[in-house]
Amino acid sequence: MSEQSSTAPNSRANPGELLASMAALRRRTRVTRHAYWLPLLLFGLLIAAAAPLYVESADPLAMRGTQDNPALTGLGGDFLEHSAGLGWYWLVALVGGYLLTLGWYRWHGARVGVLTPTRTYVLAGIVGTLVGLVLPIVLRFLLLNSATSVSSATSWVTTPLLGVSNRGMVPHLVIAVGLLVLARLERSRVLTAVTVCYVVAVVLVNVYFQTADFQPGDLNRHSVLLAALLPAPILLVGGIIALFTTGKRST
Repeated sequence: MSEQSSTAPNSRANPGELLASMAALRRRTRVTRHAYWLPLLLFGLLIAAAAPLYVESADPLAMRGTQDNPALTGLGGDFLEHSAGLGWYWLVALVGGYLLTLGWYRWHGARVGVLTPTRTYVLAGIVGTLVGLVLPIVLRFLLLNSATSVSSATSWVTTPLLGVSNRGMVPHLVIAVGLLVLARLERSRVLTAVTVCYVVAVVLVNVYFQTADFQPGDLNRHSVLLAALLPAPILLVGGIIALFTTGKRST
């Protein structure tokens, strides 16, 4: 019997077996192209690396007004002491992180022969970064400079979002949006679960700050740091698990 006939599909296989075989092939193809461990580890490490910029020099946390920072530092949280530095950091980190991920997926796709389409993911990240830059300006205008009726009607959304912005956690939301898009593109339940846990952590942290009745002296110089770092271990642990799982599948 020739090699061609031995490797060809069984002509006696029924349609159900053929469909099951095709479904199994599609699953193996998706698993082969999965490479999301790198963006999980990358953005987890970028959050951790920003830690020094979230530490205040005063204890208890000093109350300050809006700082006169350049518009390009809108990602840094206007009420934080190092808001300008934090804004520049996140602008470079987010744009660089998404572009690095794009290069990683292209290299990985060329190596394994199956490419994950990541343009939508990168576009979501870049657009999210731009939105994060202008969001504080729009929120403050709606809350402080618009008509009373408009301000009252939109305060339910502008007030909590402005709190997220003031704590320098808009970049966390930009990362979340990108990972949700990537989970859809990868069709990965694991990545979806990790991203959902990350989003829940970011939301809970900000809800706590928004609803807690803080009194003068309740917040210390590390309070915002802890809030910003709490979601990072979820990405790091998820990335490590995905890395080891990918390594086992490839051996």
